[in-house]
Amino acid sequence: MRELGSVTFRAFDTVCAVSADVDAAALREIEALCARYELLLSRFNPESWLFALNAAAGEWVDVGNELAAVLRAALGYCERTGGLFDITMGGVCRLWDFKRGVVPDDTAITQTLAHVDWRNVQIEGTQARIIDPQTTIDLGGMAKGYIADRVIDLLKHCGATSGVINLGGNVACLGGKPDGSAWNVGLRAPVPSGGSLQAASFASVSVRGKSVVTSGVYERAFMRGGRVLHHILDPRTGKPAETDVLSATVIADKSLDADGYTTALVIMGAEQALTFAEQTPGIEAILLTTSARLLKTTGITVKDAGLQLG
Repeated sequence: MRELGSVTFRAFDTVCAVSADVDAAALREIEALCARYELLLSRFNPESWLFALNAAAGEWVDVGNELAAVLRAALGYCERTGGLFDITMGGVCRLWDFKRGVVPDDTAITQTLAHVDWRNVQIEGTQARIIDPQTTIDLGGMAKGYIADRVIDLLKHCGATSGVINLGGNVACLGGKPDGSAWNVGLRAPVPSGGSLQAASFASVSVRGKSVVTSGVYERAFMRGGRVLHHILDPRTGKPAETDVLSATVIADKSLDADGYTTALVIMGAEQALTFAEQTPGIEAILLTTSARLLKTTGITVKDAGLQLG
């Protein structure tokens, strides 16, 4: 039985950890790979192609094969969720500051929301453009899923048969454990993790070769006027989603699929989200509601960790 090597590093403004049956050199490659993709998909770094696309004032930009592929995939999630996942929310997201508790005024939200529409993004080959010059793409809602899939690819290329990747709560598993058993992935309890990978779990799922991604309204939030304001913004209002879902977990073969749907499931609300997940091929979902109900699709088994939620 091959032993697992491990590496822990900071990327994507969080703590990341990878364990796999590869040598130290391969693990160092993973850290470099994450740094490269963080640049590729960043809307903040002036050296990134995404930054150039956002700054192109409606002109066509050559974004390269990889970013073009990511954008195509992203638009697919936008379409399938009816725009509840929308990569053009960058301008609205910029108005809010959940670290400092900044709430934008309604006028600013309304004006910026007028430029939110994923259909403003066009792609032809490696060329892309944003029709509305004031529209800003933000890939933060799915970037870690895409990157986790690329890390899995790299591990396979290096000969790995067993591994687990945790990119700040985005978990992707390669095969099973070295002893052949399944990976046991904890589902985060609805309390802020503070960027820690050791966050408490309220339940767990056993998986082999799948990704488990959770989005919740508790991770970045603050109180204002007796209300909890959280970072999952509804593209229809530009404000924190009013929902009865505390957290949504998606299990899928690809981490990109898991990441691409979680935010929309939170915004949908429990009833619509459960129906959507049941009708979407290739995914299973687990929902924790504000009344501490645990809902799930029929194809997944959840183990209760015995954590008190209420």
